[in-house]
Amino acid sequence: MSIKKPQDYEKWEFENVKMRKSLPEDVIPSEARSAEDEAFFGFLLTLAMIFNDFKGLILLNDTVQYAYKSEPPETNEHFGERAGIQVQLLKILYATVYEALVFIKDSKDIYDSNRVRQLLQRTSESTQLVWEMLNKIAHEESIDDERFNRFGELRDFLVKARNNVGFHYQTRKQLIAGYRTFFMTGISAVPEEARKWAYRSVKNNDFNSSRYYYADAALQGYYVNLFGDEKLAQQRTDETFRLVNLIVYAIHDLLTEYHASLPSR
Repeated sequence: MSIKKPQDYEKWEFENVKMRKSLPEDVIPSEARSAEDEAFFGFLLTLAMIFNDFKGLILLNDTVQYAYKSEPPETNEHFGERAGIQVQLLKILYATVYEALVFIKDSKDIYDSNRVRQLLQRTSESTQLVWEMLNKIAHEESIDDERFNRFGELRDFLVKARNNVGFHYQTRKQLIAGYRTFFMTGISAVPEEARKWAYRSVKNNDFNSSRYYYADAALQGYYVNLFGDEKLAQQRTDETFRLVNLIVYAIHDLLTEYHASLPSR
């Protein structure tokens, strides 16, 4: 990629806790058993993948936040790329939340099975409440339950995600509306100079040095429209990664209980 790198810098190192191990067949049997067993193991394996997807996106967001120059922005190629990647990560995060809700909806029979219920009963009350709320939202059921009040921000965000947030390739009208919000109406957080022109960096036969910044701008305007106004959109952007942690830990707690039931090695 076209990145101006410093002459000398310390490489980052991942610092996960010490690895623990299980025989592959302890986690998932080497051969298929009953349809119920396969559904159960597939459910847990998919949850583990969703957990990893969320973690990877949060890690990439942190990397962009801390590793790339972020002084008060001016209209140039660096800040256009940086802002574009940040809104891109937000798009993928929202889409991942949406797909997770679709998966939960499609997994109702497995979720309601005795094996999953027994695992859930061994998790914390908070985890159980998050799971109950996720299922109600995924199935478009009423969530007017005072027990969910402490998760109000997460609840509202997930309803928006379920109803409106896909991957944006099928939302042409909304993207055009977002483009007009950004450039014609204007967003107070964006300097006037940044919306005076529809910018792009284009070099023939050079993918690494090119980007269509005006498409990133359209997506930014889309989120302003989606959440009602730019103040709410900014609040939601700031809160998204924190709110997703609740989902991540709900998945993590369930998987932890499953791994606790495996043979010790």
